[in-house]
Amino acid sequence: MKHFRIATGLIPAAIVLLSFSSCTEGCPSSGISDISLENRLYPTNPVPTESLVVADLSNDDIEGQIAAIGLQGIVNRTEKQKIYVMNSRCKDNRGGWTVRYGTMAQMGQFWLDNIFQDLPKEFLSLDQTKRNPAFKALLARYKDFVKGVVIYDPDLEQATIEAATTVAAQTDALILSPSLYNEVKEYGFKVIEDLRGKFKNNIECVDWLLANWFDGANHDVAFTWSHMNLDFEQSWGAANKDYVVANRLFTFFLDITVPEECHYNETVIKRYPAGTPVVGWTDELWADKLFADYGYVMVPLISVENMTIMSSFPDVEGKPIEPKAYEVDENTVVIAFFISDGDNLLHTMVYMPYTIANSPNFGAVPVTWIINPAITDLAPRVFRWYEEKFAQTGQEMGAMMGDGSPIPERYEGFSFYCALAKHYVEKAGMRTVKQMISGEDVAWNVQPYVVQSGYAGTDWRGIGPYEYHMDGNCFHVGTTNSEPEYLDAALDNAPEGEPLFLSVMIGTASTDCLTYAAELKKKIEARNDGKKYIFVRTADLAATYRAYKGLPIE
Repeated sequence: MKHFRIATGLIPAAIVLLSFSSCTEGCPSSGISDISLENRLYPTNPVPTESLVVADLSNDDIEGQIAAIGLQGIVNRTEKQKIYVMNSRCKDNRGGWTVRYGTMAQMGQFWLDNIFQDLPKEFLSLDQTKRNPAFKALLARYKDFVKGVVIYDPDLEQATIEAATTVAAQTDALILSPSLYNEVKEYGFKVIEDLRGKFKNNIECVDWLLANWFDGANHDVAFTWSHMNLDFEQSWGAANKDYVVANRLFTFFLDITVPEECHYNETVIKRYPAGTPVVGWTDELWADKLFADYGYVMVPLISVENMTIMSSFPDVEGKPIEPKAYEVDENTVVIAFFISDGDNLLHTMVYMPYTIANSPNFGAVPVTWIINPAITDLAPRVFRWYEEKFAQTGQEMGAMMGDGSPIPERYEGFSFYCALAKHYVEKAGMRTVKQMISGEDVAWNVQPYVVQSGYAGTDWRGIGPYEYHMDGNCFHVGTTNSEPEYLDAALDNAPEGEPLFLSVMIGTASTDCLTYAAELKKKIEARNDGKKYIFVRTADLAATYRAYKGLPIE
C-alpha cells in the first residue's frame, strides 16, 4: 500500500489563506505528515464477475425491492455469476429529464448494453401473477444462501430497516417486512431478529444497534440512509443495499432535521477514524456542516444499482489530459463551463451518463464534468466509458470527493481527507478539483492543476468569480452561476485592461444541461460588446492563465 505525503501546515487556517494567496510559484511546503490509506479506501468486491443473472424489479414494491437487493448483496459477495437488478425505485432520482423531476433515469439496460456487453447474461423468468415477482424468483433460486431473516418494524420503518440491513449483512439474512415474512414462512428460515415493537424511537434503535452489531461491522466507511420508507411514491429506495450487505457495513438512521437526533450522529460517527467518509445520505443542508465540524465528509450514494458488480472489476488509472493554453489579450474572456454535483454517485453513475446518451448537444461545447474519482475503484468500467466518450468530444473529467470536507481545525480528519483526495485525483489522472468550503486549504495540500472554489458565486461557500490566483503549482479560481443575474453581472463588470477568466456552473445533469450550455454559448457570443469569448475546459482555463502570467503551462 502506497503512502502519500501532503503539506499540512501548523499555522492557523486564517493565516494560511493570506500567505497562500500571495504565492505564485515555487512556494515551499509547510509541515509534512505521512498519511496511511491502508484499509481506508472505499470497499470493493474482490470476487470478479463472470456472468449475470438479470432481475427486473419493475413490478416489485418497496418491500420486495429491499428484500431482493439485500439478497443480491449476500449472493454477489461470493459468486462469480452475480445478480444484476434493474428498475428499482427512488423518488430522488430526477435524472430522466424528459419531464422535469417527473421521470427516473433508469440505467440498468444502458449499462448492460454499453459496459457489460461482453458478459453472458440470463434474464430471470418472473411470474407476474405473484406479489413481488422478482424477489420471489430470486429467493427460489438462491434460498440456500440465506441463513435467516430479520424483520423490521413498519411503525419505526426508517430506523429499523437500516438496523435490519446491518444485522442481515453480518448474518446472511433476508431483510423483511412482517407481511413479506409471512409470505416466505414456507422456507423455514430462522428469525435472527424481530424488531417489531422493540424500540420507542430512533435513538433507542441506534443505541441497540451500536451495542450489539457495530464491532462486527466493516469500518472502512461509515454509512447512513434516510427516506427509506415503504411508500412506493415517496421512498428513496433500496438500490444501495447490495453494497452495504456485501461489504458488511454498519448502516443506521437518525432524523437529522430533529435537533436531538441530529447531534446524536456524533455518537456513531466518532467511532470511526477521523476523516472517514460518511457514505449514503442524510439531508445535506444539515449534514455537510455537521460532519465537517466533526472532522468527516458526506459522500452521497443514492439510487445506484449493482455496486457489488460495478466494483468487482480490476481498478484502473486514468491518463491526464494535456491542457491547452490560448492566446489572450485585454479584451478576451475565457469561459469554462462545468456540470456539478458528481461527488454524489447518483450523478456520476446515473444522471451524467443518461444526459450524455440522450442529449443532442453532447460534445457541442467544452464542458468539465465534476465526478467522483473513486469510480476508478468503485466502477472502473464506467470510468473507462467516460474516458472514451470524452476523448472523442474534447470534454474533461474533474474531481469532487464529497459534500464539503472536514474543517481544517479538525486536523487529523482534514489531513486524511486531503490524502484521500490526492490519492484518487492522481489515480484518475484528473487535472481539476471542485472544492467549495476550505478550498484554499485543500488547494494547498492536494495541489491539483486547478481548483474550482465556491458553490456558484451565489453564497458564502468559497471565493468569488473574479478571484483567481496560484497556490503553489495550483491555479485557484472562483465560480459563478449561469443565471443572468450572476453571469451577466460578471461579464458587465469585467476588469478593464486585462482578460477575464470565468468558471461557470451550468447546473447538474438532472436536466438537459448540454443543450442549455450550447444555447448559453450563443447568447454570450451575441452580446456584441467588443469582447472576444473563448470556451474551454477548466484545465485549459488554468493553462491559459499560466501562459498569460508568463508561468510554465506544466
